[in-house]
This record gives sequence, structure tokens and C-alpha cells, in this order.
Amino acid sequence: MADLFTLAELTDYLQQGPLIEASAIVARRKASGWLRSATELTTWPDPIPDDLWGWAIELAALAYDNPTLLASETVGATSRTTDRARFTAILDAAREAYRDGSAPGGGGPLHSFPEPDWSWGSVVTRL
Repeated sequence: MADLFTLAELTDYLQQGPLIEASAIVARRKASGWLRSATELTTWPDPIPDDLWGWAIELAALAYDNPTLLASETVGATSRTTDRARFTAILDAAREAYRDGSAPGGGGPLHSFPEPDWSWGSVVTRL
């Protein structure tokens, strides 16, 4: 299975020094799992569409910077707040874009089906 992005892309996105590779791999897997659950895709499209790539790298950045997704953290005089609404918005957008099956590799039906015809009645046969 293809990865949604490379670790080098995550490093460039975060604009930090070298990342801790094991933590970056875990962040990438978390982002992949969150998106797989939201989209219900069984395989990633090839090539990876820009929307999935963008969502994945942003989710991985959130996971790398804040692995337990704390709402806020204070260490000494430094305080950080995580935008949990952004996390939810990303997964909602992915769910809306891919769950209906219209996007490549979507989880819904691949064909359209006619509405059921309930106008007919039952027929009783006797032997």
C-alpha cells in the first residue's frame, strides 16, 4: 500500500529541523488511519489526489506536534493550544468527499440503481 506522503514532505511541511523518524512514521500512520476511517477507502488512489495529500500531511503534523491531541499544554512560561475544530473539519471534509463513492476509490456503490417499484402486488399460487 502506498503512503499518502513521504517523511521528507512532512519535514518540509513542519519547517523544523530533522524529525524523529520513528515519531514521524507513527504520525503518518495515525493520519492514514484517521483518513481511512473517515473515507472508508480500502486502498489509496494512485496517484494520491491533492486533497487527500493535504489532509494527510496536516493531520500528521497535528499528530507529530501533539501526539495525544491535548486541547492545551503549558510548560513553564510557554503555552500552546491545539485547534481541535481543524482536526474535525479535515475529517468531515474527507468523509464528505470520499464516502459517497464519487471520488476515485470511494467507498460507495460504483453504479446507480433504479428506485424500487412497489406498484405490483403479490401473486398467490396453489398446487
